[in-house]
Amino acid sequence: MVKNLITPGQTLRRIVAREVFPVYAFFGEDSFFQDLIIDGIVDVFKGERVSFVLGVDSEQDILNSLNMGSLFSTKEIIIIRNAKKISSKYQQEIIDYCSSPIDDKVVVFIYEDPYSSNKFINEISSHATSIDMRVPFPNKMKEWISYYLKQNKINISPHIISQLIDNYGYSTKAVINEIDKINIFSMGKSNETDGAIIPNHYKKETQLWKLVDAIGKRDMSQSINLYVNLHNNNTPLPRIVLNLLDFFRELINYKLTNKSGKFIRNKILLKNLNIYGGKYSMDDVMHGIVTLRNCDFMSKTSSIKEQYLVNSILVDICKGANVKS
Repeated sequence: MVKNLITPGQTLRRIVAREVFPVYAFFGEDSFFQDLIIDGIVDVFKGERVSFVLGVDSEQDILNSLNMGSLFSTKEIIIIRNAKKISSKYQQEIIDYCSSPIDDKVVVFIYEDPYSSNKFINEISSHATSIDMRVPFPNKMKEWISYYLKQNKINISPHIISQLIDNYGYSTKAVINEIDKINIFSMGKSNETDGAIIPNHYKKETQLWKLVDAIGKRDMSQSINLYVNLHNNNTPLPRIVLNLLDFFRELINYKLTNKSGKFIRNKILLKNLNIYGGKYSMDDVMHGIVTLRNCDFMSKTSSIKEQYLVNSILVDICKGANVKS
């Protein structure tokens, strides 16, 4: 992961103070922060927004836009999504531009994977203002939601906000989308909305990371409840098994090297690795991996109902390697 990232809050304060830099690199998938910062740059820089998506647009299109001057001094904010896909053929020319950018252009490279890192990305970030766009922790997310509510003059109770973050906290944008729905549904009187109506706005739990967290804490009851919601929401079993396997692989790596982020990306899970490591011995970790392998095999070769099979393996994993059945 690129070092010395600044926060969206620090960036926003600089933009409000009319400090706009010629090159930005966003690292993270939270589209609310991406849009917030880009909108701020557009407002202050007073430029035309030009967007490129690698895989749809070519590197040559991007270079033409970067190097093309304007007879009328038209300012541009050039947004490059899927920037990780820039091929090596064009990398040096793009680095050269970033080391000596044009005054009437702002370039924004967006890397959805916050852990993107290679020689080219590191070169870009050395010339750019690099920003941490990862989904914030729940407490910090509450601050940003409060900011959004204040900016948009929406009144909504802290209790409802907590529920929304709990259900949709996989991204700030998802929480805000639900707030907007409630605000429209209540005709602008969100704070007076009957609590009995609010659950109709909630989707079933789709956050796999919460299941991983519950398994990591060996919370058997919560693990089963979360799996039931995932199953009801048609989350494929192979996806669940793969996420749990990645968790145990991450735990092995953490125990052996004291490093994190090789197999999982969720900030909350990475922050809690020391907690999970205290809950699982290495024998327990290996037992979990074998149990998941057996689950995958049996799901493909037996007629056992998926829910019964998964519930049994969740109980088995939470109990651990040294508990006799």
